[in-house]
This record gives sequence, structure tokens and C-alpha cells, in this order.
Amino acid sequence: MQNKKLNIQIGIIGFGRFGILAASILKKFGEIKVYHYKKSAEILKNAKIIGAELSDFKTVASSDIVIIATPISKTKEIIKKVAKYAKDGALIIDVCSVKVYPCQWLKKYIPKTVGIMGTHPMFGAITANFDLKKQKWDLENKQIVLCPLRIKQRNLQKIKNILTELGLGVIETSPENHDKQNAITLSLVHFLGRSLWQSRIKEQEIYTPGFLDLLKIYRHTTGDSWELFYDMNNYNPYAKKIREKFFGGCDFVEEKIEKSKSESEFDFCRKMIDKTDDKIMEFLSKRFEYAKLIGKIKKQKELPIVDRKREQEIIKQKINQMKLSGDFVRKLFRLIFNEAYKSE
Repeated sequence: MQNKKLNIQIGIIGFGRFGILAASILKKFGEIKVYHYKKSAEILKNAKIIGAELSDFKTVASSDIVIIATPISKTKEIIKKVAKYAKDGALIIDVCSVKVYPCQWLKKYIPKTVGIMGTHPMFGAITANFDLKKQKWDLENKQIVLCPLRIKQRNLQKIKNILTELGLGVIETSPENHDKQNAITLSLVHFLGRSLWQSRIKEQEIYTPGFLDLLKIYRHTTGDSWELFYDMNNYNPYAKKIREKFFGGCDFVEEKIEKSKSESEFDFCRKMIDKTDDKIMEFLSKRFEYAKLIGKIKKQKELPIVDRKREQEIIKQKINQMKLSGDFVRKLFRLIFNEAYKSE
């Protein structure tokens, strides 16, 4: 393209950090119109720096290319609203960090006369070293994932050419494959970064190169909002399973440590029983704390404290879930319920 401006209107819905970056990057390819749910002084200032025009939702949604850059939890409603104004032959794109659900929403709500494509830029304002005032960024060695849903091949190729010109590596794949890989490369990474930060693991006077590499995770994971963190986990159908797999790996490694310092198999089993007992007591204490909170809520709403139907549902579920006798499960949870009611 060689910086040649196209005779198209590019609409961006959502003018947060990524929306601002997208407007800056794409302004040389077409006329940029932006919609944001509020027009604060800062939003107006940022639009002026970029040279983008703040406009109403209908105008932006009827652009030649519409980029939806809103939080994942808001994307479904935005797609439904865009569907009312999208013009024939236009292309609607989302930039969510998950793809299965947004792509389903695009296919369900956007008219068949309108093109649709899911995308995930594997970078943000921080990782692209975005400087708003200088209008500079670095996209070299960064990736963008494309999930073509309904788009003409020639148009798809034009978009690929533009993205390649920007220095991006283009990956074309299915929404399912994207989310399976991203559950590891994004959701889990952010989970680790948040957990390390919450554990107050920070710089030390004595350190190894590996420790310094570990701390680099903070730059990529703690600068984003909690809303984005929740969304990338709650809206990725594979994220929970990956977290559980990771927890299982931690338990396995912990057992290996205990076994390495045990005198015998008998000694090791005794230690693991003690550790398991400690966890049981910890989890029971936590369960009673939540039961106490529920008791307060029930009293506020004037609901009965005892819920026999839920008790039976829990017992039935646990009998099916555990490799234990039904009689033992019933007795165990009856004791737990009775103790919980004392705290309520």
C-alpha cells in the first residue's frame, strides 16, 4: 500500500486503549470515525491527536469496515446493535481476545449480506510500545489472528496485505483452535501474572536470570483491567480446564518434593494424609465462611435458612461425582449442613 489512503470509511466502536491504538494505526488507510459511550475531555483530546472524528453510533456502525473494540462482556449487545445499521457489502470485525463466542454472535446477528470476520491482535498498547503523542508504535514480530467467517477471498487478501505491511505476522485459523491455544498462551499467562503479583513476589536483592525473566510477566499481565482478565477467562470455553490442569501439575510437583524427603513409602503416605487433612480443614473453614455470608443474605431477603431441596441436589451430585459409598456421602454432608446452619 505504501501509505496510500483508501477511499473507505473505517468505523471503530470503543475508544479505550486498543481502540485508540487501532485508530492511530489505521488512519493512513481510510477515514476514521469513532464511537465511544461517553465523550469526556480526554476522549476528545485523544481523537484530536489522532485525527479521528467522534461520531454517533449509527454513522460509525454503517461504515465500510466496522471494528468492534469493546469489552467482551459488552460485545454481544454491540453486535446486535450494529446489525441494525450495517450496510450491504460492509465488513464487521471484532477484536476480542476470545473467538468462539464472538464469532457465534457475528454469524447469528449480522445480516448475510454483510461480511464478518473474527480477529485477535496479539498485542496491545503496552506491548506495541504505543506513544499517543508521537503517534508511534512497534508491531514488528507481533501477531494477529484472523478467523474468516463470511468474506470474499480478494477482500481477505487485501486485509492480509495491509497487516503484513504493518509488520504483523498473520495467522488464519478457526475460532475453536484460537481459543484452545489462547487458553494457554493468554488466559493462563495472565492468571500466573495476577497470582504472582497477589503473592507479593517482587524484586529481590539476590536473584537469578530466570527470576528476572519471571518478573517480566508483570508488564504483560497486570496493566490490563480486571474486566479484561475476567472476560478472557469466563468467555474462553477452554480456560477453566487449562487452569485445572495447571493446578494438577502443581499438586504433582508438590508430591514429588514430599516424596524426595520421605524415608519410606509408608512415611510418604503418612505425610500426604496429614497434608490432605490440613486441606480438608482449610476447605471446610472456607465453606462455613461462605455459608455464614449466605445466611446473612437469606435473612435480609427473608428466605428460609434450611433448603432441603438444595441439600438433596448437592448430595446426589457428590454421590455421582465421588468414588465413595452413597451412605458415607450422605452422612458426611449431613454433618456439614448441620454445622453450617449453626454459623448461619
